[in-house]
Amino acid sequence: MRVLIADDEIIIREGMANVIPWNDYGLTLLRPAASAEEVIERLDDEKPDILITDIQMNDMNGLELVAYLGENEYQIESILLTGYDDFHFIQEAIRQDVCDYLLKTSSPEEIITAVKRAKKRLEKDKEYSQWKESEQEQLNRMKLEKLIAEGLDYHELMDVVDVIPELAHPPFQLLYMDIELELETLRKYEALWNSYLFGKWFTHENALLIVVKRDPYLADDYLLQMAIKKVNALFHKPILASEVVTTLSSIRELYSEITSLQLFQWILVDCKLIQVEHIRQRKGIVCDDTMEENLQHVISLIKMGDKSKLEEWIREIVHWLFSHPQATPDSIQFYVQNLYMEVIKYVDQMAGRMENYRAIPSASEWFKQPIPILFALFQILLTDFHTHYQKHANYVEETIYYIDKHLGQAISLNDVANHIQIHPNYLSELIRKRTGRSYIGLLTELRMKKATEFLQHSSIAINHIAKRVGYNDRKYFTKQFKKKYGYTPTQYRRKLDR
Repeated sequence: MRVLIADDEIIIREGMANVIPWNDYGLTLLRPAASAEEVIERLDDEKPDILITDIQMNDMNGLELVAYLGENEYQIESILLTGYDDFHFIQEAIRQDVCDYLLKTSSPEEIITAVKRAKKRLEKDKEYSQWKESEQEQLNRMKLEKLIAEGLDYHELMDVVDVIPELAHPPFQLLYMDIELELETLRKYEALWNSYLFGKWFTHENALLIVVKRDPYLADDYLLQMAIKKVNALFHKPILASEVVTTLSSIRELYSEITSLQLFQWILVDCKLIQVEHIRQRKGIVCDDTMEENLQHVISLIKMGDKSKLEEWIREIVHWLFSHPQATPDSIQFYVQNLYMEVIKYVDQMAGRMENYRAIPSASEWFKQPIPILFALFQILLTDFHTHYQKHANYVEETIYYIDKHLGQAISLNDVANHIQIHPNYLSELIRKRTGRSYIGLLTELRMKKATEFLQHSSIAINHIAKRVGYNDRKYFTKQFKKKYGYTPTQYRRKLDR
């Protein structure tokens, strides 16, 4: 604590300064002042905690100085010195709530005892003041939490503005960080943030929220970027930023908007600031040809049974998904879910293992640790495949699977045999034994079956359906279809519509 002595007699102030070992008592002695006016000039810069002042000084006396401190709400404990044992002065000192009253003839021990009492009283006052401030801060933060969770009526909003005057005028912006802070830590970093621009920090649902008061013309963008850079360096997490709004009551809508961005923090890991307007431009990953390519690749890895290569593929596919320029959490989830389900179908068809496999967890669960979680799921499929797959008994099932995935292409017996690594003649014999059909008969059967699915469940034109199931000649497709079902494709569709 800092002690300031004020006396217009140099012998008194210098003697008191030098006769007492202030540092031994954990006290810092400031340069003594020669007048009450000098004390007032130095108050804001030097911030003394304890003032020892002479009552009788020229111009402004000690009692007037103490009264000034009280009127201006300085939290300073005062000890008055006088050369007169005058009851009138004592009464006035009590009225001014002076901590102590000493004669100038008091011994160093008496002076230091009085200073210790002042120090103890000041500590209690500060504790109480901090408690009151903490209580008020808690109320303020609770009101902001209510604003987010339920909304506030007009009078409640005015109460918030009364205690947080910085929020009296728009515009405002809401920031979100996926971190929860203790109150003292929160205050500490709030003060750091406010050295750049004003922001009220509070926690809600295990996350940090900051209501930021922006410049009316957003000319404070540089300061905002500096504050975000500082906070990001402390917590190593991106900040999600809402749009800028002109009413405090809109903060609740901003919260709903900003929480929808949470999962982007796992996608845009290198971004310090993730803004709503940037995310809206993303269209999501399309399940195009890459899906089939990735599916065939992971199936080949499962057939190989190499877990290390499977894990390497998981690492590569996760990197591709999360770094895709159009990636959104929903599209990543959809892509992985489809890929996983197709592999399950393959394992079931080849190994007869349609178990109650675990579903892909929600994005909020697996985005945090995508590689180990996905690897664990696909590894189960690999293990089941090799435990139950009987190679010679499943060549036909693998042929059917391959044909089904390539129906729109010209698929020869040699193509299939090369893919599953078996001699074409042996494969043809296995197909005939298992299905009672030739390879061409099986191929035609599968193409016709797929064509009926298109006719039943889509409005795709007949010529396009023909191409999708491997027929470039519509007339030939129609002839084959009628031969199989007794109706042309058009008649078949009309029959379904009745």
